Amino acid sequence: MAGFVNSEGRSVQDTVAAETKSIGFDYQYYYFLLKVIQLEKGETVGYEVKDDVHIDNNNGELILIQLKHSIDNKSNLTEKDVDLWKTISNWIKIVNDENEGRTSLEDQINYINKTTFLLVTNKGESSTNKFLELIEVFQNHKVTLSNIKEHLRKISKPINEKDASKVDGYISFLLSQNDSWLEHFFGKLRILMKKESLIEEVKQAIKQKNVKESRVDDVFASVDSNLRTFMFKTVTSRCKVNMNFETYYQRFTKYFELGRSTKLPIRPINMDVSLPSNFRNHTFVRQLLDSEILSEDDAEFEDELISYFTSMMYMHNNEKEWLQKSEITKEELMALDKEAKIKWKNTFKRIHSELQIEFRKNGKDISKMDEEKLNILARNCYYAILDILLVLDDTELDTELCNGKFYSLSDYPSIGWRFDWREKYTND
Repeated sequence: MAGFVNSEGRSVQDTVAAETKSIGFDYQYYYFLLKVIQLEKGETVGYEVKDDVHIDNNNGELILIQLKHSIDNKSNLTEKDVDLWKTISNWIKIVNDENEGRTSLEDQINYINKTTFLLVTNKGESSTNKFLELIEVFQNHKVTLSNIKEHLRKISKPINEKDASKVDGYISFLLSQNDSWLEHFFGKLRILMKKESLIEEVKQAIKQKNVKESRVDDVFASVDSNLRTFMFKTVTSRCKVNMNFETYYQRFTKYFELGRSTKLPIRPINMDVSLPSNFRNHTFVRQLLDSEILSEDDAEFEDELISYFTSMMYMHNNEKEWLQKSEITKEELMALDKEAKIKWKNTFKRIHSELQIEFRKNGKDISKMDEEKLNILARNCYYAILDILLVLDDTELDTELCNGKFYSLSDYPSIGWRFDWREKYTND
């Protein structure tokens, strides 16, 4: 029977399988990110090196971590869950790896004793999973190894039966190990269930490093991006993805410091800005064209305009984020506008002071003023304003942010460049 096909030509089963695999990779990655942020001096965390994730300590202790994710949020880790037993089977092979020289029982037990075997899953606890219950009470010295082995024999079928399941094979593989081997292994087995909200755990770990609540998302985005870049470059260089504390400290400390800083975070524009079709309707554009600061005949006319609109969006987006995250108040933003207008006014009056005298002598008739002179002074005013830097909440804004603010004010328009800007634009 043919399967249903989606719009991309893939069967529904293929689509679900791809999405499941993608979520599994993300689950593994975000757990790795969490462990990177929680790194302590003397530790190294690895990604798909010794296991899905592993943690090495300078004292020789090792944590092997397997990550298993189910897209069914209501799924429980049952007693014969294939993820559980396949993981245990993999760990048996690691412990007994001849290529690592662990051929003797003594070497295998020594390896177990310095290793913690941790399965992390979003699956929930199952009330019928007696195996895990037995492991827990065994670690509290309330049952014996014999009790566990007896139970495992009861729930599994002989491996030589034709209908024996894959899980039964894994269980038989475990039971084939030496009793002393099993004693030590069961003592070092850990299962962490209901581990679902890894991204929130990462953000909580960031917050615990004294990062302001309003800046946690920014630090998360920066660390996440940096780590993905590090992993990509490492893998493409055919190296193993290991992160020790010193590397972590060097790469990420600056992001946490910015998160604790009293200065406002400056957030970049994560998109390309295109030229709006109605750009001529913008007052700030008309001001630039009328003053001959810009000309549509210029080869770089559109590129210039895009840079101006980008600056405006850059400032607008940051103001919006600052307000939404309560990093500034509306009153502080109004004060910034007021300060920008005062600085514009002082510059405008200085540059147009002689023209103001001439205007009075001409009976305040703008039609008697020389058009070329009006535009020359407008350009002088415009370029002088673009050199002005503004400060908001003790944060000196960069030139592009300041330019964006002045473009916005001239678009409103609250400011202008030509001596007669009010008459030309405020009555539109």
